[in-house]
Amino acid sequence: MRQIKRDGRLPQDKMTTLAAILFIPAIIIFALVYKGLSGWRADIQYEKDRVEREIFVKNIYAPLTTAQKSLILEFSNMRKLLQEIETMEHQYPNHAELIREIRSKWRLGQRDLYDVYSETDKEIRFAWIAHNRLDQRDVLVKFSKTAVQLESKIKKAENDYRLSIREARGDLVRNIDNARHLLNSYRRPPKSKKQDKANQALREKINPFTDRAKANLLSYLSSVDGRLGEQLEFLITLIQNSGQQSAILDEHLLKNPDLEKPLTLIINEWKNLEANSQTLLLHILYSIEAEFVAVKLGLLSKNPAIQSMHKSLRLIIPEMVGKGIKQKKVIERSYKVAF
Repeated sequence: MRQIKRDGRLPQDKMTTLAAILFIPAIIIFALVYKGLSGWRADIQYEKDRVEREIFVKNIYAPLTTAQKSLILEFSNMRKLLQEIETMEHQYPNHAELIREIRSKWRLGQRDLYDVYSETDKEIRFAWIAHNRLDQRDVLVKFSKTAVQLESKIKKAENDYRLSIREARGDLVRNIDNARHLLNSYRRPPKSKKQDKANQALREKINPFTDRAKANLLSYLSSVDGRLGEQLEFLITLIQNSGQQSAILDEHLLKNPDLEKPLTLIINEWKNLEANSQTLLLHILYSIEAEFVAVKLGLLSKNPAIQSMHKSLRLIIPEMVGKGIKQKKVIERSYKVAF
């Protein structure tokens, strides 16, 4: 600015405008720096007050400090779970209803935890301020009783919260068990009509999986059991191969109408193999996804429901793949049978 003024290249009115334009960024930078410093000082003061309050409570009734820290940890864990579940409803449409129900239960649990934390925090902050400004002896006598009540309230809230977690995990276990019962029906039909009806209801509500979903579930299964992953991949290849074979033979049939009978028989066999394998794959993928969703929502791999599902998958997948291979060989050897 001084150099431009000395050179005299700009009229005075334009010099004033230029000075104002240059001054605005300086104000903005100063405001941002001041805001940052103010926030930094506020954070330091907040942390200092928090430590002092914690020491204050610990000296009066240490179990309340422990309970409050536990409550904060529970709330933090619940927040992570809710963040995890936020996009799952769209990623796993076959389990969207279950995911919505669990999310609803967890949100209620989170709200209750927050309400108890807020109430406890208010009591502590007021007692701490009163201790610093009013009759300390009177505050200590009264708050020592309040502290016991607050700890009891926190424990009750945590027990209620853990109950909601157990209920949600119970839903996940039942979902896995339902998928496993359907899968096991491939080896032996259910003994009760009730189970047969439940299997049928589940079959009707399972929607096809996208290629991306198939790839994700195949990757998950492979990470858990590489051999099963390879066999499931073989089943997918078998389905693709069956579809290709029937399509090729359809073209041959158009060119050779006089071979309609033998070609139609073989085409139908390929289509049957493809359709049966597709249905089996659909139910296997649903079962894997039921487990996958449960694991993502905190169910441990050592849970009996997951262990039972693995046992069923280890029996069903190899057996069904073996049957598919056998049927494929029968079709490939049907040259004379077709006539």
